[in-house]
Amino acid sequence: MSPKSKKSMVLSIRLDAAALEAVDLLVESGLESNRSRAVSHLLNVGLGASEELLVKARSLADQVKRLRGEMVDAVKGGQLEKVTALLGQDASLANARNDDGETAVLMAAYYRAPAIKQLLLDHGAELSVHEAAAVGSLQRVAEWLAQSPELLGSYSGDGYTLLGLAAHFGSEETVQYLLAQGADVNARSRDGNLNNMAIHAAIAGNYESVVKLLLAHGADVNAVCRGKWRQGYTALHVAAYFGRNAMIPLLLAAGADRAALTDEGRTAAELAVMREHPDTAALLQA
Repeated sequence: MSPKSKKSMVLSIRLDAAALEAVDLLVESGLESNRSRAVSHLLNVGLGASEELLVKARSLADQVKRLRGEMVDAVKGGQLEKVTALLGQDASLANARNDDGETAVLMAAYYRAPAIKQLLLDHGAELSVHEAAAVGSLQRVAEWLAQSPELLGSYSGDGYTLLGLAAHFGSEETVQYLLAQGADVNARSRDGNLNNMAIHAAIAGNYESVVKLLLAHGADVNAVCRGKWRQGYTALHVAAYFGRNAMIPLLLAAGADRAALTDEGRTAAELAVMREHPDTAALLQA
């Protein structure tokens, strides 16, 4: 092999590596939807321009990363005007994710920002079936389950059931739909921290109507959480922990055991006292 041909081969490899990186950056930055389209983009501009394209792709990827970070911060901060402005710059930011992979619309649900959540949905935020359950998008939940019925009993990446997510965020219509489809009302989450049931999730979220609905469909009022945070907590303990006074009579009427103990040996009344909810403690001691 002549020195000239060897030099050409090295040059070719270098360009291929640059082109490959440019392809990945084009997809990552959203300039192209997939690698096939990105390769076509490269072929159109010519492989000889791959180094220049790589520089542009890197710049674009950095810009997109910065904007996504701004979107995440704006959602967490409940900054509706900022979110609106960012979507005006780039509508694809409706699908921005944080470093843990949580989408902007899911964060809007977690941070109780309904206006931001709706704005993101209106701008085409894509939803997995678990995200749809969390944000109360019954239509999308139904579409997912029509396509893949086995998802009814599935768990999210962080270990929550569809029913548990819908219950925690107070989507009564979605809860009703999932129960009608045969969702297990007493299925336990696998998140590790809570390992709870939908009834515990609804109490934590403070949705009395959802608690009533779950009880009407056979939720075990004395089932306990088995995660790291609330070991041995019944529904009554969770209500005491959060001071959910309106739910105490409801749970007691459904057969909740006042004398049940957490793994640390506390009754619900004792837990209410510890959490400085005197009115809740009084209801439990009456």
